[in-house]
Amino acid sequence: MKRILLAFVVFGALLTVLSADEPIVQSRYALELGDQFNTPDGMAVDCQGNIILAVPNAYAREGGTWLLKITPDEKVEKYFWLKPHPQTNKACPLGIVFGSDGHLYICDAQGIGGDTTHKSRILRVVHQNGKPVSEETLVTGLVQANGIAFANSNIYFTETQFVEEIKESPIESGVFCFSLNEFRNLHRPIQVGPNGNDRHCIFKFKTENPDWPIGANGIGATPDGGFVYVANFGDKQIIELTLDKIGYKVLSSRVCVEGGPIESVDGLRVCPKGYIFFADFAGNAVHVANPANGKVFVLAKDPMGGTGAGGELDCVSEVCLRGSKLYCSNIDLPYCGNKNDQPHTLSVLDLEGIDFDELLK
Repeated sequence: MKRILLAFVVFGALLTVLSADEPIVQSRYALELGDQFNTPDGMAVDCQGNIILAVPNAYAREGGTWLLKITPDEKVEKYFWLKPHPQTNKACPLGIVFGSDGHLYICDAQGIGGDTTHKSRILRVVHQNGKPVSEETLVTGLVQANGIAFANSNIYFTETQFVEEIKESPIESGVFCFSLNEFRNLHRPIQVGPNGNDRHCIFKFKTENPDWPIGANGIGATPDGGFVYVANFGDKQIIELTLDKIGYKVLSSRVCVEGGPIESVDGLRVCPKGYIFFADFAGNAVHVANPANGKVFVLAKDPMGGTGAGGELDCVSEVCLRGSKLYCSNIDLPYCGNKNDQPHTLSVLDLEGIDFDELLK
C-alpha cells in the first residue's frame, strides 16, 4: 500500500512540474531530407504506413516540386513530382490529406511562393493500386489555401486570408467544405467566389492580433466527423466546429483551446482519442491539448535559430502521428531571427510511455 501511495505522490508531483510549461519529451532525433528539400510542411499517412511529405516552393526557385515518402523504417524517397502552376511556374504544397477514395488532396498555396492574386488551388494526385499516377486541379480562385482534412466524405480546408494584401487587423479567414461527389466527372476546376463569398465557405472568423496577422491555418477532424478543429494562428486559439450529420453545416462553434504556453497555432492533428497535437510556429514548439477541457501541455520546445541537426525544432509548422512517434516538419522559414540553413529536417518525438489520458484529464 505504501508503494501505491508513493506512486500517486510521485505522479502528482510530475503533473505539477509538467503544468509549469516545461517540455515533456526529451528523447528525439532528426530525419534529414536532403539539400533541395528545404521547406518541409504538410504530412499524411497512407494505407501502407508511409508518411507522404509536402515540400512547398517557398522561395524564388521556380519549377515543380517533389512530394516525398518516409517509409516505416524511415527511409526518405521521392514519391511524386508536382507540376508548377501554369502562370506562376511554382508548386507550393502545404496541407495534404488522403481521402476515403485513396487519392491525395493538396492545398497548393501560391501565396507562400509570393503570389496572392487568387492563384492558390486544391489539387488531387490520383492513385491506382496505392501508387500515384497523375495530377489534376479541382478548385481554383483561392488566395492562400493552407490546411486540409477529410471526414464525412468531405474535404475541409482553410483559407488563411481572403484578401490579396493584408493592410491592417483584424483579418478575415475561414473554412471551405467540398463533398467528394463534387469532384466526380469534373470537366473543369471549380472556381470559388472572392472574400469567402461562396456556398462552400462554411465558417468565417476574424484574427485580431496585429503582430501575427495570420488567420485560419491547420485543420483536423475527429474520426467520426462530428467535430472539426481549426487553428486561429495569430490569436493563439483552436476553434471547435460542431457539424451536422452530413458534415456540411456548422451547428455551433467555440474556442476550445487557448492561452497558456501557446504563442501560435499552426498545423494540427487529431488523434483517435480526440486529443490535438499541434505545431506552434511562433514559439518553435509542439503542444498537445484536450479540447474537452482546454488543458494544454508543451511536448517539445527549442530556441528559434537552431539548425535542427540534433533533432531540435527549427521553425516547426506541421505534425504527423505515426504509431508512438510524432513527426514535426521544420519549415525553417526566415522569421524571428531564423534562417533557412542546412540540414533540412523533420524532428521526431518519441511519445512511448506517455499516458495522455492521465495527463489531459
